[in-house]
Amino acid sequence: MTTKTVTVAPSAAGMVSASVPVARALARAVGVGGIVFAALALIGFHAQFSRIAPVWNLGFAAAYLIATVTLAIGSWSADVRVLRIMAAVLAGIYLLGLLTFAVAIPREPIGGRDDVPWFTALMVIGTSAAAVSLPTAVAWSYLLVCGALITIDRLIYSGNGAAVPTLQNALFELFFCGVFVALAMASRRLGHLLDAAGLAAETETRRNAAQSARRRERRRFDALMHDNVLSVLLASAVGGGGGVVADQASRALRQIERYGLDGDPEPVTAAQLVWELQSITTDIAPQAEFRYELQGERLPPSDITAAITEATAEALRNSVFHADPPDRDAARAVFVHLDDGGIAVLVLDDGVGFDAKGVPTSRLGISVSIVGRMHALPGGYAAIESQPGRGTTVRIGWIGP
Repeated sequence: MTTKTVTVAPSAAGMVSASVPVARALARAVGVGGIVFAALALIGFHAQFSRIAPVWNLGFAAAYLIATVTLAIGSWSADVRVLRIMAAVLAGIYLLGLLTFAVAIPREPIGGRDDVPWFTALMVIGTSAAAVSLPTAVAWSYLLVCGALITIDRLIYSGNGAAVPTLQNALFELFFCGVFVALAMASRRLGHLLDAAGLAAETETRRNAAQSARRRERRRFDALMHDNVLSVLLASAVGGGGGVVADQASRALRQIERYGLDGDPEPVTAAQLVWELQSITTDIAPQAEFRYELQGERLPPSDITAAITEATAEALRNSVFHADPPDRDAARAVFVHLDDGGIAVLVLDDGVGFDAKGVPTSRLGISVSIVGRMHALPGGYAAIESQPGRGTTVRIGWIGP
C-alpha cells in the first residue's frame, strides 16, 4: 500500500490582490488629472509661446500629453508593472522639462513680477506620477528637487525682482503637491497592507484546513483499524464461526487495500445505499430484521454514504459481540429511512444494554467508529441510547443542505 502526502505552500497565486485595483485607480487619476491640468495650463501656454523657444514648448507639451493620455488609457487594462513604468516615464518627462527650461529662454528675464511659467501648474502631476511609480524615499526626493528647480526656473524667467513671490509660490507648490504625494503613498501602502492581511488569512486558512484534514485522516485510520482489523481479531479470539470470520477478514482486506488510493469513493444511488446496508446487516447479523423506506432518488454525497455504511456496520458488530444475554440471543433490527432531505438509520437490539454515559473515550468503537465518524461530516450525526438491561438504540444519519 502506498500513501501520498502533498504539501501546498502558502502562496498569493490564487488570492485576489488589493493593490492591483489601487494601482489602477492611482494611475487613472494621474493620467486623467494630467489631461485636465494640461487643459487648464493651455491659456498660459498660448500667452507665453512667443517668449519661450517653440521647440522646447512643443516638444515638452507633446511628450507630456502623450505620456498622460497613454497612462489614462492603459490604466484600464495594462499590467500594473507596465503602469508603473508609464508613470515613471511621465515623471521623468516633467523632470527633464524643468532641467532644460533654462536653455529655452533668452538670457534676460522676460516675465513680469507675477508671471509664472505655464508648466509649473503641472508639478502636481509630475510629483503624483513619481509617487505612484517610485519608492517612497525617491518620490519625496523628487518632490523636493522639483520644488527647487521650479524656483530656479521662475527666477530665470522673471528675474531677481520676483524672488519673494517666487519663494512663496514654491512653498505653496511643495505643500499642495505634498498632499497628493502623501495620499498616493498612503493608498499604495493600504493596498500592500490589504494584500499582506489577505495572504496571512489565506495562510491561516490553509493551516487550519491541513490540521482539519490530518484530524479527519486520523479518525479515518482509527476507524479503519477498529472496524476491520481489531474486529476480525476479536471475532477470531471469541471463537466466531469460521465462515463469518473469513467474510469479515475479506472485507477488512478490501478496506485496507482501498485506504491509500487517491480520490473519493464512487458515488452510489439511494437504492444502492439501501442494498449495501442490507448486505452489511446480512453479513454481520444474519438473524437481524431489516426494513427500509425509500422516498426519493437524491444522490447522497459519497463520503456520507461511506461513513453511514461503516458506522452502521460497527453498530451491528458491537451488538453481536456485546449485546447477547447469557440465556438467549438478542433480537436485532435495522431500519433505514432515506428521502431527499437526508438519511436516517436505526440499529436496535433488546440485549443487555450498558451505561452510555459511562463509556470511556478510549472505546474506539463508539467514540471513533460511530460518533466521531459521523460528527466529522457536515450534516452528519450519531447518538447512542442505552441502559443496562434495556437494550441499545443507535441513531445514525445525515441531514442534507
